[in-house]
Amino acid sequence: MHRLKYIIFPAALAALSLFLFACAGTGESSPDAQTYNQVQEEKQALLEKTFSDMQAAIARHVPPETLWTFITDSSRYWMDTLENVAKYSPAADVEQRQFCEILAVITYRLYDRERLWKVPDNRMLNLLTGEAGFIQRAASLKLGPFMIKNDRGSVGLASSPNVPVLLFTWDDAHWKLDMVASFPLVTKGLETIGVKKNWSNSKLALYLLDKQYHYQYLNLDETLLDPVPSR
Repeated sequence: MHRLKYIIFPAALAALSLFLFACAGTGESSPDAQTYNQVQEEKQALLEKTFSDMQAAIARHVPPETLWTFITDSSRYWMDTLENVAKYSPAADVEQRQFCEILAVITYRLYDRERLWKVPDNRMLNLLTGEAGFIQRAASLKLGPFMIKNDRGSVGLASSPNVPVLLFTWDDAHWKLDMVASFPLVTKGLETIGVKKNWSNSKLALYLLDKQYHYQYLNLDETLLDPVPSR
């Protein structure tokens, strides 16, 4: 009886090994892996559609608040905070911020001073997505394929697709643009100008604003680092 057991056990082990080898040799994924891959493909397609839908909404000049559905809650808080900075913060506070925020603040103040606003509310949102062309700036670049990893999505330049330009977060069955993380990436190329000239972030931001609006408005200078006086 014992001898029979010792004969059967190695035989059964060999049969199991042969079965596993045969399964591996087929190259077929397990049902769980197939389901995961399918979900990832669907999420990637939805990411591409989300960005396309957001571009289309901006092109139609929808009310700014309509765009909140495409943007993360943390980005909304950041833009609301940045709008308050543009309205009230003195130059000393503004100059402590990162380059992209300084550029947004002084552009906002130019719109205030010249009375360029076409919307009564959500003006920083309107500025970054529509008027100043943050989304358009990103979309005008030659972008590579959209990529996803778990609950994070991204798209980079076609020349370096693994280096993201826009970042997205999966939120309750929807993709949303992470403006807080994306805005510095889109303006990163502009910062190289200041590095080469050894300029401060505020000096670079004022230089770029003057370059864009030089023939349209006067006093595109340090006065924009302070809030626009109320009328």
